[in-house]
Amino acid sequence: SSGINAEWPLRPGAGSCHICEKGTFSNVVNAVACRPCPKHQYNSAEGSVQCMKCPDTAFTWGTGTASFADCIGPIIEVCSEEGMNGTCHVYYDDNLWINTTVRSVNVIRGEFDLFEKTNLRARFDTLSEEDGPHNVAELETIGALESFAPVLNDVFCSLDKGWKFHGSVRTQSKSGKACINWRKTPLAHKAEPNHYCQNPDGTNLQAKPFCYISETETEECDIPACVWDMACFTGVGVHYRGSTRTTDHGRNCQNWNRDWPHIHGYHSPKYSWAGVGDHTNCRNPDYEGKPWCYTTNLLHRWEYCAIPRCSRDDFEFYKF
Repeated sequence: SSGINAEWPLRPGAGSCHICEKGTFSNVVNAVACRPCPKHQYNSAEGSVQCMKCPDTAFTWGTGTASFADCIGPIIEVCSEEGMNGTCHVYYDDNLWINTTVRSVNVIRGEFDLFEKTNLRARFDTLSEEDGPHNVAELETIGALESFAPVLNDVFCSLDKGWKFHGSVRTQSKSGKACINWRKTPLAHKAEPNHYCQNPDGTNLQAKPFCYISETETEECDIPACVWDMACFTGVGVHYRGSTRTTDHGRNCQNWNRDWPHIHGYHSPKYSWAGVGDHTNCRNPDYEGKPWCYTTNLLHRWEYCAIPRCSRDDFEFYKF
């Protein structure tokens, strides 16, 4: 009746009651054993009958998570007075309409886009955990803070091969070996000087973020792959990096680095920021309505691509 469950002995006199530990649960009376919390869930209380879900934007590295603090995801704190004073609130996801005046802000983990208007509209600034607390009046672009959204791609998950991944979320390889500082590796001239998993731009040593576990040996990291802007597109699709290469009408896409059958100006490296290159995947280098491509059909110069828009009802944020 108290909401606490335990492993009761199956036979009289077989022993004393055993309370399920943190990170485990049991919703079965007289269960043989407690079960660990599934991935992306946690349990910080002993003797629980269920585990709690991490925020939608967060994940865990494994099962049996015993603390909410071990949910890996974005965290931001906003306060009603400057200097992180007054009434403060902590958020783990976007907020499309902040219903109070915000005069100071601190990104505790990850990165956030901070918008001047509600519903992620108008001008914005981007703050990361490295930036520390800021008064809104001192931000470079915006004069007020009325909505915000976390930056997940290449911070908590990797897009494509993760060449732009810069998240400070993992300091060990997939097998659990500690990463050494990149300053001690052959890629010291390309990598950021830290212990975090990376995939320094253009190295092609791994298909996703990795690290050196010795000065000569590398191992892949278990950084999840991004789903948003890979399987679907956000906004107008400028950040889409998926592999769809056919249009809404089923036509094949032309290689971005070629001018046949259609001459154009969107070649790499000038437009590498938009993900164009020696491939035929749909992209949006000109901020059109959604990802598009030039077609291989002489009679049809360009068309939008058959890519769904991202939504929480249809797509997770991460793929493991």
